Amino acid sequence: MGEGTTIDLEALRARLATEEGLRLWRSLEELADLPEVRRHIEAEFPDIAQASQIDRRTLLRLMGASLALGGLAACNGSDAGEPLLSQSHNMPGYVPGVPVLIATSLPLNGYGRGVLAKVQEGRPIKIEGNPLHPASLGATDVFAQAEILSLYDPDRSEAPLQNGEPRSWEELTAFIRPVRNELVFDEGRGLHVLMPPTSSPTLHRLIGQARQLFPHAQWHVFSPVDDVNRQTAARAAFGRDVDLVYDLTQADTIVTLGGDLFAEEPGHIRYAADYQARRRAPDRELPQLVAVETRTSLVGARADERIPLRPREFETFAEALAAAVETGTVPPGSHPAVPRLADALRGAGTRALVAAGLEQSARVHALALAINARLGAFGTTMRAIEPLRALPGEVRTLADLAEAIRAGQVSRLVILGGNPVYTAPADIELAALVPRVPLSLHIGQHRDETGAVCHWHIPESHPLESWGDLRAFNGTVGLRQPTTVRLKSGLSAEEFLGLMAGQNADGRGLVQATWREAWGDAFEERWVRALEDGVIEDSAAPAVDIALQSGWSPEPAAPAPSAGIDVQFSPDPSVWDGSYANNGWLQELPKPLTKQVWGNAALIAPETAEVFGLASGDAVDLSVNGRVVRAPVWLLPGHAPGAVTLPLGYGRRSAGRIGTGIGFDAYSVRPSDSRWMAAGEMRRVGEKIPVISTQQHHSLQGRDIVRVVAPGEAVPPEPVHPSIYPEWPYRDHAWGMAIDLDACIGCNACVIACQAENNIAVVGPEEVARGREMHWLRVDRYYAGDPAAPETYFQPVLCMHCEKAPCEVVCPVNATVHSSEGLNDMVYNRCVGTRTCSNNCPYKVRRFNFLDYQDTNVSAPFEATNPQVTVRDRGVMEKCTFCVQRIATARANARVEERPVNDGEVMTACQQVCPTRAIVFGDTNDSDSAVSRLKRSPRNYALLGSLNTQPRTTYLARVEDPKENG
Repeated sequence: MGEGTTIDLEALRARLATEEGLRLWRSLEELADLPEVRRHIEAEFPDIAQASQIDRRTLLRLMGASLALGGLAACNGSDAGEPLLSQSHNMPGYVPGVPVLIATSLPLNGYGRGVLAKVQEGRPIKIEGNPLHPASLGATDVFAQAEILSLYDPDRSEAPLQNGEPRSWEELTAFIRPVRNELVFDEGRGLHVLMPPTSSPTLHRLIGQARQLFPHAQWHVFSPVDDVNRQTAARAAFGRDVDLVYDLTQADTIVTLGGDLFAEEPGHIRYAADYQARRRAPDRELPQLVAVETRTSLVGARADERIPLRPREFETFAEALAAAVETGTVPPGSHPAVPRLADALRGAGTRALVAAGLEQSARVHALALAINARLGAFGTTMRAIEPLRALPGEVRTLADLAEAIRAGQVSRLVILGGNPVYTAPADIELAALVPRVPLSLHIGQHRDETGAVCHWHIPESHPLESWGDLRAFNGTVGLRQPTTVRLKSGLSAEEFLGLMAGQNADGRGLVQATWREAWGDAFEERWVRALEDGVIEDSAAPAVDIALQSGWSPEPAAPAPSAGIDVQFSPDPSVWDGSYANNGWLQELPKPLTKQVWGNAALIAPETAEVFGLASGDAVDLSVNGRVVRAPVWLLPGHAPGAVTLPLGYGRRSAGRIGTGIGFDAYSVRPSDSRWMAAGEMRRVGEKIPVISTQQHHSLQGRDIVRVVAPGEAVPPEPVHPSIYPEWPYRDHAWGMAIDLDACIGCNACVIACQAENNIAVVGPEEVARGREMHWLRVDRYYAGDPAAPETYFQPVLCMHCEKAPCEVVCPVNATVHSSEGLNDMVYNRCVGTRTCSNNCPYKVRRFNFLDYQDTNVSAPFEATNPQVTVRDRGVMEKCTFCVQRIATARANARVEERPVNDGEVMTACQQVCPTRAIVFGDTNDSDSAVSRLKRSPRNYALLGSLNTQPRTTYLARVEDPKENG
């Protein structure tokens, strides 16, 4: 290359945007010596010293930044310049009108969950679990289901904003260019990047490359739902950071110390499935599950025994349990349950498991790790793996960032996702600190509380419209691929970091570069297979060898507070940390235990309420370290006395038209030095704050609604009553359902899956308060026994599709009728809204559409509806249809292929989503079908069977071992 060589910079940018960019970058060293390159750098970086004075290393960094920034202005809603392909012309074998499934991965707290997105004509309409993904096994949680609605959220950001004013991407590029020049030349001095934790291999690679371009930049990681105490404990006990993976299929005795294995852990979907698989294991006694907890959780509700403890009592309890397990001697003054649990753990040996929750102190986590290590549980019921979310290089905390801002050391701040201004501990006062930074930039899907205080807000792409990759709880990598073109302009985190790292904004190319480097010549074949499967085979993290450090012993316990009430913080089961506050499906989803919707409440025990003279809905002032928040209380049976639980995620100030102003903000009193448990004061203020709950009855009141049997025991048969209705032969199919109450954990996944599948409207808080919620499926929660430590039961209730249906005979217009396959159908265009069918239904599972909810702001956008299901207008009755559209599809496919409908070919939405496989649907005419086998079970019974409605939906009684409960 000589003096006369010219350089086509645009062609070079385009080439760098491909997978070969990394290799091409190495060749840039040859270009650094050309006068033309130096003249270009001098022209593009006029605010920096003359190019002739720039050393070769700095020149290379400037070249990379110059080439990369050209991709920023292209973020106008297209997918990195790729044309939208028509499915009917570009997908071999595609039939217009038939949905396709696209395998992808969705994040939650930095970990991946493998899903299949059902896409209709280029528009995602439903999320299902990916059976090939170890974190889901074909099931999902409520958050994955709700991502469909979040994708179509009209409040998502549409364009860059500067101080709240819309700007074009070209204007953003022009503004950032001189800032970029300065940072590249100064090697990132004064630049601080704050981001949530992530397990993405591509993001980790790009962060490593960005560190090379900006070696003096500081990286900070923050999540309001963190596992810092667990990592601190691992370093103390084993001398290294590790992540933990549990195998509940191997466990005979499980003791949980707080937390919720079935709702809050990275592998919660898989853990629920594995626990039920262990209970169903033939020729093995039922496992023993004991939950030691402050608030009632899903795992506590399903446990054989619950032990309520105040947060201040956990360290003493764990220390006594560890001593009893190690020495066989119970320390004096220990909790009465300690010797029994220690004996059970020692008896189970390597098949024992002690799991500490996220909210527990580092000392409790260390004691739990020590118990597992001494029992030999590592390698059987659990294993340790390398930390999946550990970023390359030195990583600092949010507190470090706050200190740096106060010291004037932060000149440029990039907040890459998350909403830390809202979720940060109150005493950090991040909302006041961020405006003190000369330039702050926020990348997020909404202009939320963080975006509102930053100088620039840049729209972030939704995970369903961008490329990426994520590791699951066990390290398995799932690829994330777009399921639609970008509905709004934006950048993914990968693309923004790619620009920072000197590459272009091509999400697919960035992800491909990661795996091309890992796979080499096998890339093309493995890439296609990974996209189809959604999982990269053999990518699970291997176990690492760990051992307790010689002479290790836990730190002495901190002195417990002598007075006040214990305050515990927890992620909310509906909106998590507040990320889903603007999702109407989740706001209206009844919480598993309180059945509260559209808000949160301070959870207390009935004994605590009696001491303070409180009832549900009474307002209290809760004070922590001098900060006060006002909240309504809710009496939660089984909650530990002397403590209050504050769910996070509400009290949003800039969530959007759905989530703003709902509930109280627990972050406003959350301290940075004890983010999960703190000492506080509670004072009654003499006012009421409305709390909306969809279930007012709590106990079974002696009724045989939820039946309980011992192992091997049968439910007493119902007497057979005569009927005046004639029997009807079903020659083709007789559809039916069986729900195993021994498997149901009350996770609500079935409720929101039904809503997503069947276009069920969101009605809003005022209508729910009137009892007008529209869910076709509800999960009733019942308590039995001692209110201080009750047994908790869940029962999904939907239309029973009664063979002798009371609703049908009273309809004056014949709108509710029986089909030839045994379904209780609703003919919407006949219904005139008399509601006599609802009055005559003993199960109360029919919903009347009082208003035109589909046109309200709180209901689902039109783009999120399933085109295979009718959208109902106001004034009609609606209810569960057994997903008749899925039945019709299977019937049509079988007819075309000239075969019968196979067992398992039809799965209802509630059945498909369930992690524990509690719901089974099929043809009862087929005696070998799975549902027929369950209906022959001695545990099978009909709800309100004495009424002789002969429901097609029946239940299997819950199994409880009297030895474990006695």
